[in-house]
Amino acid sequence: MAVHMVKVAYEGAVTKALKSAEAGPTTGGVVVYEIRDVPANLTIDDVVDAVKRVGGKPRHTDHEVKWADLAG
Repeated sequence: MAVHMVKVAYEGAVTKALKSAEAGPTTGGVVVYEIRDVPANLTIDDVVDAVKRVGGKPRHTDHEVKWADLAG
């Protein structure tokens, strides 16, 4: 299982975040989410698409999102 970092901008853009980014809101109007337990066969693009499907606002606990909650 992998962990991917995804950032969601205030205006709704969803993109890959740096691995060194910390989950949570930033001072620049971006929220970084840590997507946990992503199956190894999925890429960061698959994760970004999944976050886009939920409108850029995944259910989370302290900005940590379980893949099963995101994909299900």
